Amino acid sequence: MKKLTMLFTIVLSVLLIAGCSYGSGTESGYSSAASSASSIQQQIGSSAAASSSETAGASSAAASSGSVSSSSVNQTTGAAKLGTLSRTLADIRIALKPRSGIHLPGKVSVHTGNYISAIAKNTSNGYTVTFKQTNRPLKVNAPQLAGAATVVKFSATVYQTRSEAGKQVSFHKYGKSDGSPVNLGHGLTGYADAGAGTAGISWNEGRWTLMALSPTSDTQKGQALAKQVVNYLESHSLPVPHQYGVIQVYTDSRQNYAFWQDGRTIYQLTGTASALNLLSTAVSVR
Repeated sequence: MKKLTMLFTIVLSVLLIAGCSYGSGTESGYSSAASSASSIQQQIGSSAAASSSETAGASSAAASSGSVSSSSVNQTTGAAKLGTLSRTLADIRIALKPRSGIHLPGKVSVHTGNYISAIAKNTSNGYTVTFKQTNRPLKVNAPQLAGAATVVKFSATVYQTRSEAGKQVSFHKYGKSDGSPVNLGHGLTGYADAGAGTAGISWNEGRWTLMALSPTSDTQKGQALAKQVVNYLESHSLPVPHQYGVIQVYTDSRQNYAFWQDGRTIYQLTGTASALNLLSTAVSVR
């Protein structure tokens, strides 16, 4: 019995020792796993933080790049300077609002070293634009423009009907019965006539009637001017009138003018210093 008791005691002791040893190993293993998990979480956190930092840096760099790009665009697309034709045309359109369908000359000549501006007004049936030459930049419709030199006056008048507008422009097909034929070059023939102190050469180009006029004492100048006009228009296109247009130019100080129909609207150019200035302005109207 004592032997059995001792044997039982020994077996129980062995079992208790083995159990303690197993428990100690389990706790140690858990602690190690927990430590590893914590380390991995720390690494993930560090990577996330690093990634977040890199993303923030990239976003900051992108924002900085966008800011530079925007600044560059703003610098390169600034408004045209006051006193230039492009700025003047833009400001004219603003001054004539809310009128739509505005046509304006794209070329107006001023003397070198001067600036351009304009007086732009809506009328009851259209608009007028008087281009001015100035010695300093001035805004469109500035009061000081009243005393500035006019370089060209452009107007648009809208009539109730197309036929009413058409009555403002007379068209004549010139031929031998209108005077002595004059070769103007480029296959065109003008017809010379004189009366009441004025000599003229008249001809047609498409739907346009053209006349170059001079005092009777300067008929050669009139013919020379007619040839100059024909030569210029050989490489420059006038607006296409619907239905007709008229150009009249002078060798002396009398006023050159051009007017043409476009549907219910009559456009008119006057006030230029020379025939070629009138032509260069007319061909630029868009």
